[in-house]
Amino acid sequence: MRRLVFCYDHIPTISNAKRRGLTTMPLTTMPLSDSIYHFRPGQGPTKKPLLVFFITGNPGLIDYYRVTLNCLFATLCARDSDTELHVCGTSLIGFDTTPPTRHTAQTSPVGLAQQIRYVTERFTSTARIISKQWDGETIPVVLVGHSIGSYMLLEAIAEWQATPAESRPPMDIVGGICLFPTVVDIAKSPTGRAVAPLLRLPWSTLLAQLIVRLIFYFVPVSIMTLLIRMLTRFEPAAAKTTAHFLKSKHGVRQALFLAKDELRTVRSDVWPDSLWGIRPLQELTSTITDVTNVNDLRKDSAIRKRSSTTTTPIHAKGLGIPAPLTRLYFYWSADDHWVAKSTRDQLIATRGRNGGGKGGVSSLGKACKPVMEIDKHGIPHAFPVVAEHGRMVAGKVAEWIGQIMTAL
Repeated sequence: MRRLVFCYDHIPTISNAKRRGLTTMPLTTMPLSDSIYHFRPGQGPTKKPLLVFFITGNPGLIDYYRVTLNCLFATLCARDSDTELHVCGTSLIGFDTTPPTRHTAQTSPVGLAQQIRYVTERFTSTARIISKQWDGETIPVVLVGHSIGSYMLLEAIAEWQATPAESRPPMDIVGGICLFPTVVDIAKSPTGRAVAPLLRLPWSTLLAQLIVRLIFYFVPVSIMTLLIRMLTRFEPAAAKTTAHFLKSKHGVRQALFLAKDELRTVRSDVWPDSLWGIRPLQELTSTITDVTNVNDLRKDSAIRKRSSTTTTPIHAKGLGIPAPLTRLYFYWSADDHWVAKSTRDQLIATRGRNGGGKGGVSSLGKACKPVMEIDKHGIPHAFPVVAEHGRMVAGKVAEWIGQIMTAL
């Protein structure tokens, strides 16, 4: 089995990749990058593509997740030989650990809305390239987000669902996996309450960047990496990434500016019921009576109108009802300093599959709602900085991706 890591701005074909000799470099020698891309062609007779796109938290550095993505890719390869796998992710813009490109060059900090547009553009353009290699076939996409990346994931899915089917790119967002998600009321979390007053001070983000730059300007990255490892439980790769982040010209300011925007923006649950898999009881009842005529029903103008703002139905195996195309999974920490327990518990109660949710939703309707699970292994919010935690999270993500693909 061969792993390929490609530059994110261009995804070569398999033949081009072989000619160029692109292979995975050892983690100890690999420099920081703005993207990670793993590829494995399908092995069996029923080949099919799958794009798994990872959206980082804040700080938005994809290198923090290298161990997790490596383990996820290896696990998926071992479980399914038929699928052509694309497992990738990109750093957010403004975190300048590498020379700027046409995608990453910024003169000022970037807010949450622009970050959402950026990551949406990246996974959409990647799906288009893969689709071209599959003669225009619609590509199934699973989005995975960590922390504020989960909020970006939900925003991207909501926008995609609201787009008329004929205007969508050649992809189906079949799943969304939210890891230690900060999707509602960040300001009510323990850390949110602590940092919000500081971030409201004038010029706070710029001053913090200048102070950090002054402290570490003459300290080599190698020395900083050793110090970070001594003071924390970070793995060598995570310590190195943190050292580069602290020495970067704009990284600290970008992280604080984004955090300030998160506290201001991420408040109440404003997403439509369709995002959460909640569909009217009468629609479920009507489709159950004649599942074989779902395609004919969708030709009706009323059905077409709903499908422009909700997800396109597919058949849920074993249920006999159309299920939402985008299946959501949430993995919560038992004690997350970025998520208030009351916020988490309320969201599980109102939106989770077993929480009951809004009135008027039948037991069949609940089966379409998100799976929400609280961690029982003591994994913290910042899971990627410890390799063991990263591998455990990768296993959970691989398990859920398997469920998503089985249901297609």
